Amino acid sequence: MEVGDSTEHLLQRWQAGDEAAAGELYERYSRRLYVLATAQMSDRLRQRMAPDDIVQSVFRTFFRRADQWSLQQDRSGALWHLLVRITINKIRSKGVYYSAQKRDPAAELTISGDFDPGLVAHEPTPLEAAALAEQLEITFDGLQTSEAQILQLAIQGYTPSEIASQAGCSRWTVRRVLDRIGHRLLQRLADAAKS
Repeated sequence: MEVGDSTEHLLQRWQAGDEAAAGELYERYSRRLYVLATAQMSDRLRQRMAPDDIVQSVFRTFFRRADQWSLQQDRSGALWHLLVRITINKIRSKGVYYSAQKRDPAAELTISGDFDPGLVAHEPTPLEAAALAEQLEITFDGLQTSEAQILQLAIQGYTPSEIASQAGCSRWTVRRVLDRIGHRLLQRLADAAKS
């Protein structure tokens, strides 16, 4: 049995609303799950996501559905076995997702040294720059302070890890916020194109 509260007791505390118990469960199992995810993820999958992204996803799933698990008397390590199963399933499903034809890293092209960025990039016209500035202003107006900070850092070219560090959140939160903002922008552009 592990030092401190039993797993069953921690689960009971968490189900009773004690957020500290969730943190203790995370601390108890996250490192081992990280090692497991690192060992089980293919190199191709690690190009797309980090093992800690899998671990975060495992705990989100676990805590979202914790009341459904019947883990009475965790003497046999039932919770650990459940977390391992969730981890393996997450890795498997992400592997399938990222090996789909449009997302497969093997299908990506490497840009050679003689690539001319002028072929695909150009200075924006004053009209394009004004439209972009207007879209950014509209986008920033609808954001919470933390979301605006994340977007501002992304625009400045910071990586998700750097943004997470500066904003005091996880990389998963950064990605989720940027994805949501991106979807809103795309929807707004699609609506503008229709009118």
